[in-house]
Amino acid sequence: MSLSVEDKITIQELSNAHVKYLDAHDIDAWADCWLPGGKFIATYGTFEGHEAIKEFIRGHIQAGKEDGARHVLTNYVIEADGDDRATVYSLVVKIQVEKPPFIIATGVYNDVVVRTADGWKFESRQLDVDPGVFAAAEQK
Repeated sequence: MSLSVEDKITIQELSNAHVKYLDAHDIDAWADCWLPGGKFIATYGTFEGHEAIKEFIRGHIQAGKEDGARHVLTNYVIEADGDDRATVYSLVVKIQVEKPPFIIATGVYNDVVVRTADGWKFESRQLDVDPGVFAAAEQK
């Protein structure tokens, strides 16, 4: 199976909207990028369902971990996995923009998306934060 160019653009826009909502601290819109039973898998744990995903990101924001952050996504590889499923690989760079700019973190997203009546949604979104981020934190 193959995806249309329109499908690939729409899937990429889902991913981009996800970080737009994160940077805006719009928790409801961020969680709505997933299926109701979708999973966010990260270094911090696995969060399944909208409420668990919201609870995680709410705590992350309240802890100040998104203060002044802007996320940049690149290097998309989107591949069909049937007619209504796809896998998505992309790289993320988290940049501090409210202070003199610096890279906060980098990582890799590996996603599974599915087509729904409301458009493409994450079935799962896995964030693997690059180990250099943790090495830098240990040096402080």
